[in-house]
Amino acid sequence: MAVPNFIEDSIEAFCRAPWWQSECRVWDQRLVSATFDRWLYLRLHRLGRMGANERATLQHYVRPGMTVVDVGSNLGIYTILLSRLVGPKGRVLSFEPDPGLFALLQRNCSLNDCTNITAYNLALGSKREQLLLHTTALNSGDNHLGDGGSRILRRSVQIEVVPLDEIEPGLKPDLVKIDVQGWELEVLKGMRQILAGSPHTDLYFEFWPEGYQRAGSSADQVLGCLRELGFQFREAGGSRTLDGAALAALTHKLTGLKHADLFATRNP
Repeated sequence: MAVPNFIEDSIEAFCRAPWWQSECRVWDQRLVSATFDRWLYLRLHRLGRMGANERATLQHYVRPGMTVVDVGSNLGIYTILLSRLVGPKGRVLSFEPDPGLFALLQRNCSLNDCTNITAYNLALGSKREQLLLHTTALNSGDNHLGDGGSRILRRSVQIEVVPLDEIEPGLKPDLVKIDVQGWELEVLKGMRQILAGSPHTDLYFEFWPEGYQRAGSSADQVLGCLRELGFQFREAGGSRTLDGAALAALTHKLTGLKHADLFATRNP
């Protein structure tokens, strides 16, 4: 059932009211929000109700001097964490297509004196094109590309999509972190040359079967794309390599909004 326009407009006005434009300290970072959902997002991180596992995983794998790509940076909480972990001799490439979130990302990077971050107001994909990014004031963490999903309380903004292979040809990142609400296959297709040319690159990504379907792909396609490049998989924080049967069981278990964070590597 469609939501009346005046209700949508009222919810939008509430979520974007000026009182949500405040600063919050998370993980010793200074971070500002501009909407209710990002205000809540920061406070859930501060209370440890969100992000604890992701933070621990990144702290375990990321070392000073590394080059890291953060795809789907939102307002920058993980981008800034990565900036601190790689240190002054390292580098972080950050990608966020939503104009409002990108403005927050830039502001937060400035507030935290991050000089080793190169931020792009772009989405990564398999080819250069203009697409609609579907957004919602209720949860900008679920902004997504692709035609699937509900249109209730959603707006759309045209954004630019570019393959990473075109932006940084010859790049040899140590880690690529991807959280793009189901668009993962397109991102991976657009960095095949980089991944093929840098055998020591690891991937840390959100494995969300329903999100892949919403974006027009599938879990099998995402895993198959990475298998072709020689990657093996384990759950973030785990040490056991997931074979085909284990991955199939995990895919079957992850229904609806359920997802897992996977770590993909070609190193022993």
